[in-house]
Amino acid sequence: MSKHPIPIPSKNKNSLSPHLERLSLGPRSPIVPDHMIEKLASYSDKRKKLRNQFNDMIKNLEQKCYRIIFDIFPEKIHHLDNLYKHNKEFNLATEEVNQEIKFDEPTGTAEEIERKLGRIEIPANKALCDLEEILQKEILEMSEMINSLGIWVKLNVPRIADGNNFGVEVQEEITEILENAESSGYRILDSFTTYHQARADFVTKVLKYPGVVDFRKALKELDEKTYIKTSLLACELRNDYITLYDLLAKNLDILMTPRKGEDEKLSRMY
Repeated sequence: MSKHPIPIPSKNKNSLSPHLERLSLGPRSPIVPDHMIEKLASYSDKRKKLRNQFNDMIKNLEQKCYRIIFDIFPEKIHHLDNLYKHNKEFNLATEEVNQEIKFDEPTGTAEEIERKLGRIEIPANKALCDLEEILQKEILEMSEMINSLGIWVKLNVPRIADGNNFGVEVQEEITEILENAESSGYRILDSFTTYHQARADFVTKVLKYPGVVDFRKALKELDEKTYIKTSLLACELRNDYITLYDLLAKNLDILMTPRKGEDEKLSRMY
């Protein structure tokens, strides 16, 4: 038997056995280079700082939403109920809503008459404008609160997991209801613009054809119908607040802990 000594592999930490040398397909370098370790530590510190800031923001949002549900919503229900039942702007008689258009018919050539008609100032219906000013403020405030509630519900959605998803389905349904309520408010604001455009068309025809009584009657009926619908919006907003308050108060536990029995609280991004 040969007595030649068995070669001892080099102790160089970066060296590889001949077998591994042949199999190696990449550079012989550490998995994480030394110059990246400090950067990773820096990223970890930044991540921790952002997580703390995010958690603080969640706590503030949660306190705000509790106040919206249990303080502001009941106040708004009472306020809109009084507004609809007792406020003068919402309880005008028909003759107070109607606004007769009076003007001196211009004379001259066709071009002069058209130019003079375009310069006649016809004010908007004051009764409708007063209602719009009040309701616009209420709708924008409601929209802002619903937006905060919607974000809060979404941030309470737990991480994806199998089973016990009934609470998550409730969260999704409530989120959809909040989004629909917000969209409904924006549609009301759009309806104000639609009304003024329709009224402008009738006013233009009254100026152009003052002898056609139907145009005046159509304008009068448009104002009356729109006033009734607009005054009822205070009642509808009150009902929306009642529905949202009841829905959120009843399902508050599910919103906070959609998967009961979990040891940890809801996962919120981190």
